[in-house]
Amino acid sequence: MELSVVIPAWNEADNLARLLPQLHTVLSDFVDEYEIIVVDNQSPDATERVCTAAGADLVQQTEPGYGGALWAGFKRASGEYVLTMDADLSHGPGTIPAMWGHRSDADLVVASRYVEGGSSEMPWYRHMLSIILNVVYSRVLSLPVKDVSSGFRLYRASALSGLDLRCNGFDALEEILIKCHAGSCKIVEVPFRCALRGSGTSKVKLLQFGVSYLATLIRMWKLRRSSTSSA
Repeated sequence: MELSVVIPAWNEADNLARLLPQLHTVLSDFVDEYEIIVVDNQSPDATERVCTAAGADLVQQTEPGYGGALWAGFKRASGEYVLTMDADLSHGPGTIPAMWGHRSDADLVVASRYVEGGSSEMPWYRHMLSIILNVVYSRVLSLPVKDVSSGFRLYRASALSGLDLRCNGFDALEEILIKCHAGSCKIVEVPFRCALRGSGTSKVKLLQFGVSYLATLIRMWKLRRSSTSSA
């Protein structure tokens, strides 16, 4: 299996019904063998039916949160490379060929809103919050990545296999970067345009996110120091 696509989703049936056919169209042009894995958390909508119709594997996560969905997807994936992307149509499949083109010269390819050529269509207040998060996180954690919170990524599966991943929330994204960087993985960024989500509402609660921001940063800073000292 060349590529496994892991898509965390909860109540995203309408968006998945549009995304999954687009993925098949794009991937079939340059990948001979691939699988699409949708990781769900007992959604009450038509997610199961949509996945079955589109030929995607549906996995139910056992650990909570966004990180829990990633870990379930990684465990199920059998590809030499693992692509992660959101189910809400904000991550356009048209960026995947550019990410795939860097698979031989990087262990982790990040689709970035904040390198030259990248952009975001999110509301201004979320855009400002995202910029602040990424600037502060990348500088405090000394990470060579401008978009540390992008979940649109292509991993070499072997780079993931040795990581001890524990964070269950959205901070799982920073944890992976920290541990990949500490393990001397090569990380590159390619530009992409983050679109507005399709139907439904975001699962990110801004107030809750803001309250946990400082605690998460401190925890990631401690993780960065421990990872660096043990590398």
